[in-house]
Amino acid sequence: MAYNDFIKKLNYWDRIVSRWMLRHFYFIFFQTVLVIIFIFWFINTIKMIDIGFQLSKENIVEHILMNQSVNTSIIILLMLLNSFWLLYIFNTLQRLNNVVRDINYTFGRMKNRSKKETRPR
Repeated sequence: MAYNDFIKKLNYWDRIVSRWMLRHFYFIFFQTVLVIIFIFWFINTIKMIDIGFQLSKENIVEHILMNQSVNTSIIILLMLLNSFWLLYIFNTLQRLNNVVRDINYTFGRMKNRSKKETRPR
């Protein structure tokens, strides 16, 4: 195998591995972090509902605090859903960027190949 062929193969495998890491590793990492946060939020919400059933009817302060906790929990849920949505959008943009880069690379190789073929010998 010639030196140029080896470098081309090395470059190819480097692009494949870096593309895999960009597509999957960060996406899976941040998605896992968000899922863990969501699980903690869900457990906390279940505990909050359980506390809501144990409140006394006479104490208005406890009911106000419970309503505030429910409203805060709704805001946290919306922020988590927004984070999942942003993660999905960033992943889609990364994939589109990689597709455009691959198309550019392919067209660049075709252009160089056609220049070599039309060159006088």
